[in-house]
Amino acid sequence: MFDGWFAQRQRCDACGFRFDRNEEEDYWLGAYLLNFMATEVLFALLLGVVLLATWPRPPWPAIIWVGAVQMIATPILSYPLTKALWLAGDLIFRPPTAADFAQLDESG
Repeated sequence: MFDGWFAQRQRCDACGFRFDRNEEEDYWLGAYLLNFMATEVLFALLLGVVLLATWPRPPWPAIIWVGAVQMIATPILSYPLTKALWLAGDLIFRPPTAADFAQLDESG
């Protein structure tokens, strides 16, 4: 599905399925939302664990810096996974049709 970490293929090499599902530019907003939610939930869980483990003297400077690094790294590391999960969820609710496998013209 991907040529690199941020480079998604246009079609599946095996079956020709078009990954963008013939939608407008905002098709992947759901994947970005999923990525954002995963980042926030992970931050909340890690914060809760650290606070419970270090209470009554949590290391606030370390929490802030590690939290900032986690909030930057998690979306980058989970980017391909969230796009694939979004596509999988979309395929559950909108099964593929013949149009999803149609060949593009020479310009596309």
